Amino acid sequence: MNDEFCKVTRKKWIIRNKCMSNDQKKLHKDSPESAEVDEETFLRRLTTLRERMTDSEYFAQALVTLGEALIKLKTICQTRDNNPKRVVCFGIGSFTRSYQALHQLAFILCIQKHFSIKEAIFFDPVFRKCEKSILQRLDCLVMADNCEAKYEADMQTLFYLPHCPNCLTNNLLWRNWRRKHLKNIILINNSFESLSCSKPERLLRLDSNYILDIMSYAVELPLEDDYEVNNVFNDLSVHIFPLANLPQEGSEVWQEKEPPAYKDVEMVSAEDFAKLSIN
Repeated sequence: MNDEFCKVTRKKWIIRNKCMSNDQKKLHKDSPESAEVDEETFLRRLTTLRERMTDSEYFAQALVTLGEALIKLKTICQTRDNNPKRVVCFGIGSFTRSYQALHQLAFILCIQKHFSIKEAIFFDPVFRKCEKSILQRLDCLVMADNCEAKYEADMQTLFYLPHCPNCLTNNLLWRNWRRKHLKNIILINNSFESLSCSKPERLLRLDSNYILDIMSYAVELPLEDDYEVNNVFNDLSVHIFPLANLPQEGSEVWQEKEPPAYKDVEMVSAEDFAKLSIN
């Protein structure tokens, strides 16, 4: 097995997490912000990485965890076909410049292929023209407008928000704050449990109030990180919201609330995005 995909224990990962690998340093050195990207070369590199990804222990275990989540949804919701119909990815980052983002892209594309998900939609305000072109060549859709992750799950949807600001997940939950929508969400993002322990509730309420309010009804399945590359898949979990776990219609939980508003958060707003011009 390639060294890049050797099994790594969590203790070893913590030790390695203190420094950047030589490969990561090389990537950052060789990929300045203004550098042109040869799309053909990049796509060949991505194809190779995807092939290695599917053979990695991390990916195999992630499939087991996702399979467990789908079984729980099928068992609890009594649905016949509960595989995701769509992938929506927010905040993956500039994958032609970031070693971590490149591996995250390879991962979600492999997930899409494994589950035969036809539709994949991406958005990140940092995407350059070449990155949008690459995604389109991979038969993925790129959102033209910044919805700030306020995306309605009108069908079973796998949302992928690796290491995104809490406010994006909060926005997603707000937009889908109904039983009929939450049950359609399969969410891979930062662990809710870890978030709840990270700071006092009064501070978490500033950008994570919907996350806190849904936690007791969610099922969280951690994705064990034995991946070789630092800071790519650490502290991620699969979160689902089985219908049987959610309060009944008419509960005060579902009372309509004002859209989330934030101060001093790490998020490019729709208004700011409209003013940007990214090459």
